Amino acid sequence: MSSARGVRNLSIVLLCVIGSRALSQRTPALLQGVVIEAGSNTPIAKATVELRSVSGGESVAATTRTDSAGKFYLSAVAPGSYRLIANHAGHVKTEFAQLNPSNPPPDIRIAMTAAGVISGHVLDKGKPIGNADAVLFKAIYTEGQLSLTPVLAMRTDDLGEYHLFWVPPGRYYLMGVVWDIANSVPRYINPAGTDADAVYMQQYIGRAVFMRATAGGVLDNEAHVPMYYPGTSDPKLATLIDVQPGAQLRGMDIDASAVPTRRVLGKVDGIPAPSAGQTGPVRASVNMRPLIASLNTSSTQSPGATSDPSGNFEIGSAAPGRYLVTATAGNLSGRTLIEVRDRDVTNVVIPLLPGANLSGRVVIERAVPVTPDPAMATVRVALRSDPLIPGVNVGAVSPQPDGTFSISGVPAAGDYRVIVAPILTSATPPDSTPAVIPPAFQNLYVKSIRIGDVDALNDRLHLETLPRDPMVIVIGSNPGTLEGRVVNERKQPVSGTSVVLVHDNGLRYRVNEKSTFSDASGRYEFQNVPPGNYKLFAWERVEPGAWQDPDFMRPFESRGVAVRVNEGGRITAEVTVQN
Repeated sequence: MSSARGVRNLSIVLLCVIGSRALSQRTPALLQGVVIEAGSNTPIAKATVELRSVSGGESVAATTRTDSAGKFYLSAVAPGSYRLIANHAGHVKTEFAQLNPSNPPPDIRIAMTAAGVISGHVLDKGKPIGNADAVLFKAIYTEGQLSLTPVLAMRTDDLGEYHLFWVPPGRYYLMGVVWDIANSVPRYINPAGTDADAVYMQQYIGRAVFMRATAGGVLDNEAHVPMYYPGTSDPKLATLIDVQPGAQLRGMDIDASAVPTRRVLGKVDGIPAPSAGQTGPVRASVNMRPLIASLNTSSTQSPGATSDPSGNFEIGSAAPGRYLVTATAGNLSGRTLIEVRDRDVTNVVIPLLPGANLSGRVVIERAVPVTPDPAMATVRVALRSDPLIPGVNVGAVSPQPDGTFSISGVPAAGDYRVIVAPILTSATPPDSTPAVIPPAFQNLYVKSIRIGDVDALNDRLHLETLPRDPMVIVIGSNPGTLEGRVVNERKQPVSGTSVVLVHDNGLRYRVNEKSTFSDASGRYEFQNVPPGNYKLFAWERVEPGAWQDPDFMRPFESRGVAVRVNEGGRITAEVTVQN
């Protein structure tokens, strides 16, 4: 395994001294080695090396620092399970991933990857602006949709300059933020710790915003919104920054000038008449929610309005972006998707429809039927907005012991995905820990979800009116197994590669794809695979979760290995690694 691959497999729990019968009889061991720069033999002095015990909960068992030659020594190490971790300023935290559990090597080599630096200015109308923010985001794709996770942030100095350091290698979006809402200024966590007192900074920036506004810096039809490098509010038009090990990216200036806002005009159809005892006409509440969550720097990013009695509404100031527009009046609701660009958005129509109940039944297939099935008490059925929009959900319910359920208050407008927790849930971002599936559910999978002739498992559920047929959810209990090996073009086994199994149907991107690493002999295995059609891929170097990005996957689609997993089947497939 190469040193770069060892750096990549950071999450592997290492057994550097195993508590087997033979080893437990040994005397305490001496662990020694050297910390070097990845790709060279240059020693790294004053690196911190920690030995963390993972027996009975993780704790630091021993700590040392490397000497001028990069060497370290850990003496009197008792038998047990450990992780060995190296830290050094300007380098990516590294776990050593090449220890033999039964025979630790006499000289351990830990190769650390140099972190990068990004610096530049945040500009407002061509001039550097102090007390703005430069924020580095990791591009994360969840269910095939772009979301952004902040990694580092730095406030600009009085000359408008920022300096982001110790940046791990990878691909990032860089954002410049000029705050129009003083009380929304966050307290960022930076490599050196926290910023200065948040209240002081809010007051200071509040005065700066006021001075800019009174000086004519922000017009009534303008707003400062997060701007991606080099200067766009749309992340799809931004430049993705590739930070290589030790990269020094200077002069990365971000144009964060205020953008013109637009009006959104339309009508809410179906406003009900006043109910008995109600005074005055009924009006609809209209709200806009951005499809890609970002920093809230201006009220124009989530604007709203109240309609007149006829349903006409006008939102006077909306920042550019893609939005879900919702309208509610009494127990009626409706929604539609819009995009705000370089002109006013007119003729938006939102029909109001009553919420109603969606009934159905969950059936768990067992080799020996169980009635009532105790697992029903743990199952939760819900509808979730599709595409994924944070915070837009319909409440979850648990089936009755006989499997029947009813979801109330379902707005009969829009697209939904059916969630069957804890088996079929929202895909988790690659930097998140997936929810733990209880042991009783680990071999269960959602086999089908149907409403009459509608396949609500492999396709989104589109509701204009509630269906007459009940929803039937069938949970299978006879998954398959897929195993094989990863080879190169010369048919030689390749270890330490990322092996990914993705759905080759409507479930692609909608649920967590299965992933693992090939072992020292190039072998991999996936257990508890729901029956279905898949494609198998292997990469020598790939960012976790990159396979959830449709643009990333496009050039690899023809190279994937098509596999069919049947109920209870065990199949073998060989896959060629992609470089």
